[in-house]
Amino acid sequence: MTERKLPDDFDWRAITPEDSPKTPMDVMSEPRLQDLATPNIAEGDQAYNFSSRIYDYSDGTEKITSEMFDLAETTKAKPVALIFGSYT
Repeated sequence: MTERKLPDDFDWRAITPEDSPKTPMDVMSEPRLQDLATPNIAEGDQAYNFSSRIYDYSDGTEKITSEMFDLAETTKAKPVALIFGSYT
């Protein structure tokens, strides 16, 4: 596993709450978390299947629809690009 290193001028205090029990360096050096950040799938490999409810946000609020998304079923019909993000 490749060790990840922050730039020498990285100001970790600017993004870490004062009461945080861990620094970014602690998190980045933890093997369990490094494993989560390391892809275990290569281009062209079959993705892990998952299903999820489809939500409607068209008016700015979350509404559950009666539809479900199933990755395996969808990829039978057309290619799928999955984009993951995090907002905190």
